[in-house]
Amino acid sequence: MHIFFFLIFFLLSLLFLKIYQRLSIKFNIIDIPGSLSIHSKETPTGAGIVFVIIFFLSIFLNQTQFDNFIKFDNPKNYLILLVAISSLALISFYDDLKNIHPLIRLFSQLSIIFICTSLFDLTNINLSIKLLIFLIVYFWVYTINIINFTDGIDGFLTVNALTFFLGIFIYCQYTVNINFIYFISLTILPILLAYFFFNKPKATLFMGDTGSIFLGFLIGYVSIKIILNERFDIIISLLAYTYLDCTLTLIKKMLKKQYPWARLFDYFFLIPIQNNISAKKILTVNIIYNLLILIIVSLQIIYNQKFLCLLSLVLASLLIAYFSSFSNSSKS
Repeated sequence: MHIFFFLIFFLLSLLFLKIYQRLSIKFNIIDIPGSLSIHSKETPTGAGIVFVIIFFLSIFLNQTQFDNFIKFDNPKNYLILLVAISSLALISFYDDLKNIHPLIRLFSQLSIIFICTSLFDLTNINLSIKLLIFLIVYFWVYTINIINFTDGIDGFLTVNALTFFLGIFIYCQYTVNINFIYFISLTILPILLAYFFFNKPKATLFMGDTGSIFLGFLIGYVSIKIILNERFDIIISLLAYTYLDCTLTLIKKMLKKQYPWARLFDYFFLIPIQNNISAKKILTVNIIYNLLILIIVSLQIIYNQKFLCLLSLVLASLLIAYFSSFSNSSKS
């Protein structure tokens, strides 16, 4: 039945994305390449709104038409979670259309995520509740934005997100109860797989901020749930590259007295593109990296070997060094 569920939403995602692609052209929801753009032709954007629609549709159909065959306990303050997703999606879609100032986006994210701290049971954590709320807000908002920052090459973020949710899917197979994060992974995986057909090089459709912010929100939510379940090592492995690349790049920006949100395309994974390396080659390397990460995460889960997350950090560092080598070679 779960395979049936997967196939249904894979096919629905393909259909909805194709419809959206045509509508975005009709209504001129187009990403026009500029001087700093990676792509060279006008491309429909904002397809992340389809991710959100399919996600809500999956919840509705599961609870009404499919007789809850994927049973899960509604998370704490379930309605707040759904309202938060809707709010972020609408703000992000408007941003794809009109461009909202980064500070306004940040303020809205901080406000929504602060309210979302009520989604977690923090009573059993041996830390000050104020400190916990601060850490959750900081981690979650930071995760949302660095996921957004890595949406710069055709298929790159899609593959990373597929790996994250597949890792969570594997983790859920080894837990006692099928819970809401299992449902999230089972819903997001077919959506991303369908989107990959449109987003692989050369992409004919972009998810826009609507998609990357939505994915960042869910990745942040799931990550916190796993961390509170004392499996921080799994999250370290699944987000190793994203955190290392974006954090190092943001530090460089601040040292140069540049705004953190400045679109300078200076992330490590973009260096090969700037040196005329094809997006297909970068994507191939990224897929190999993600397959290795999945192997490491599977070993962590099956054998409960938390120290293996260090191997993921080493692997992520090697990938950054590989991307950086293109900059050094061009200079020489």
